[in-house]
Amino acid sequence: MNFQDISGIIVVDKPEGKTSTYIDNILKKKLRTKVGHIGTIDVFASGVLPLAISKATKFIPYIIDKDREYIAEILLGKRTITDDITGEEIYSCPPDVLKDLREEEVISVLKKFEGIIEQVPPYFSAKKYMGQPLYLWAREKGKFLELTPSKVTIYRIDIIKIQIPIVKIRVISSGGMYVRALARDVGDSLQVNGVKVGGTLKSLRRIRCSIFTESDAIPADVIKNSTPEEIKKYIKKVTPEMLDMRKIILREQDIQRIKNGAPPKVKIQGAVGEYCALCDESSNIVAIGKVKNSGIIVKRVI
Repeated sequence: MNFQDISGIIVVDKPEGKTSTYIDNILKKKLRTKVGHIGTIDVFASGVLPLAISKATKFIPYIIDKDREYIAEILLGKRTITDDITGEEIYSCPPDVLKDLREEEVISVLKKFEGIIEQVPPYFSAKKYMGQPLYLWAREKGKFLELTPSKVTIYRIDIIKIQIPIVKIRVISSGGMYVRALARDVGDSLQVNGVKVGGTLKSLRRIRCSIFTESDAIPADVIKNSTPEEIKKYIKKVTPEMLDMRKIILREQDIQRIKNGAPPKVKIQGAVGEYCALCDESSNIVAIGKVKNSGIIVKRVI
């Protein structure tokens, strides 16, 4: 079977203790084609990891910034260099401080982080500086770089359980939001009698990435023990609905124009800058376009 021709998205449930790249490599070896994950999950965390197979890797930029949903536990009273419990401790507050911390204060501080906020990424993260991830600067070069804050959106924080020092929450956010940074900032915002409480992330599970949920996710062990033919049945075709884009059906002559590097000769109504999926008559996406002056400019040919 020629797996070079297979294209689509497969959703894997990444286990704790494994990198997102580890899952990539399992599929690369099985299918012998390009694989790229959509939205890195921390090594110590678990959850929904969509991966693009073969030509579908071209869709990654149009999925990667979609919404995310997490279940997280924040450990109050401690701050670490990695902003999670795997890192070296750099601060802890006295035990009697935590005894005086009220649940209402925790809830009040958490709610202040809903909306558009500015967030500094963790020292150890996949965010890149001068072409290299921050974690490489920290681990290999001993340089702990703090970038300027980025604007991210936290749509909602639901309190699941508070049993100080553990706070369990559900978070719905935009792409690019670091739950570890949220745990750190919540802890830094809490004070008892003028003493900073501090916080770090105890556990994290991503339960949704864009439209992909836990119910879509195949356990990593299943993928590891499956044949390429068995894996194929888990691969989902990329559709305009998956990309949350308007579908534009093109005539064959316009498809040929796109393949030759020219824009299609179509007139459409839409907001300038709106992305759309350009499809053939069988609804296969042949390119990603963008509305401009009642026409379409081609951004990426699939």
